[in-house]
Amino acid sequence: MIEAIFFDFGGVILKTFDGADHDLIEKEFGLEPGTLRRCIFEDSRWPESETGGCTVEELMASILEAMKRRVGERAGTILRAYRDADRALNIDMVALAKRLHGRYKLGIISNTIPGFKEQLRRWTGVGIVDLFDVRVGSGDLGIAKPDAGIFLHATKLAGVAPEQSVFTDDRADFAEAARSGRDAGVSLHEVRAVRGGPAVGGGGGGVSCRISVR
Repeated sequence: MIEAIFFDFGGVILKTFDGADHDLIEKEFGLEPGTLRRCIFEDSRWPESETGGCTVEELMASILEAMKRRVGERAGTILRAYRDADRALNIDMVALAKRLHGRYKLGIISNTIPGFKEQLRRWTGVGIVDLFDVRVGSGDLGIAKPDAGIFLHATKLAGVAPEQSVFTDDRADFAEAARSGRDAGVSLHEVRAVRGGPAVGGGGGGVSCRISVR
């Protein structure tokens, strides 16, 4: 019997992988498409920050340096614009979480930088944070997806067995990693396929589940 449902944050609860409209910011500053993603997530210390390998301050310094190499003295202004930009929610997935709230234990499992609970305060006023009983950020735990340990940690916090849970992610490889931890991994495209129907389904690792959201 399914008792807990876990969601990825970026790309699932947020409309995009970090919630920000990169195209809008890049057009505003006349940047080549993909500049923000490269500077923030590829040319910086972001990968190591996801397992707590550096502080937020060290990460931001590395992002600023990466931006300086590409855009020069405008780097600070562009980085502030990115940090201050609105983060758009995925309204359909938030609505689904609200429908499931109180019927299942809900949680977030996110690959993110240290201080995840502090980051979530941005959304306190819009009523989504309290939907989730468990909130696991990789940068705080020191384990990141696709390591199955992060899923097992979340199920332990929720007080459920792995086979009693479902994990939803926008990346199929992360959903498959959840299966290896014996969660029933559900990739976001599968959830979207049944979003208008009566159930969310998933299966893997010898576990098959179908969750009613009527």
